[in-house]
Amino acid sequence: MDINPLPQPLNERLQSRLRTVTRISFDAYTVDELVEILRPRVRQGLREDAVSTDQLAMIANAAAGDARVGIEVLRVAARRATQQALDTVTDEVTQEAVSEAKVEIRQRNVEKLTTDQRILYEIITERDEIEPSELYEAYRARADNPKTNRTVRNHLQKREQYNLIRADGQNRGRTYQSLY
Repeated sequence: MDINPLPQPLNERLQSRLRTVTRISFDAYTVDELVEILRPRVRQGLREDAVSTDQLAMIANAAAGDARVGIEVLRVAARRATQQALDTVTDEVTQEAVSEAKVEIRQRNVEKLTTDQRILYEIITERDEIEPSELYEAYRARADNPKTNRTVRNHLQKREQYNLIRADGQNRGRTYQSLY
C-alpha cells in the first residue's frame, strides 16, 4: 500500500475560491505589545536572563509592528548566540539577527510562490520601479499560460501583504517596487 505522507495540492479551482475569502487586516503591534509577545517565548525557550528587556525592545522596534518578524529575529538571535557559545544574546548579535531574519522570511515567502507569482516577483525585482501595464506585458511575454489581469492584481496584493513588494499610488498612477 502506497501512503503519501504529504497532503495533495489543492486544484486551481479550489485555490481560486480560497483566495477570494475576506482578508482581515490587523493593526501593527506597538513596541511594548511586541515585547510582551516575545517575553514568554524567551521564558519557554531560553534562560530568563538570556535576552534583556532592552534587547526585546530592539527586536520589537526592528520588527516594525509585525509579530512574525519579531519572533523570527528572536529565534535567529538565539541561534547565533548558541553558535557563538555565548551565555546571553548580545546587542551585536541582536542587530545582526535583524537582517538575517528578514532575509530568511523573504526566502521562505519566495519559495512558496507559484510559477506565475514568481514570474511577477522576478520582473518587479529586476526593475527599480514598474507600472502595471509594463508589468502585465512583461508577465504575458514570460508566462506559458498567463493569468487574467484580475488574477495578476490578486497575486500582487498578496505579495504586498507578505512584504515582498510595495505598491505606491492609485489606479493608472500605481507603481510596484521590490522591498529587497
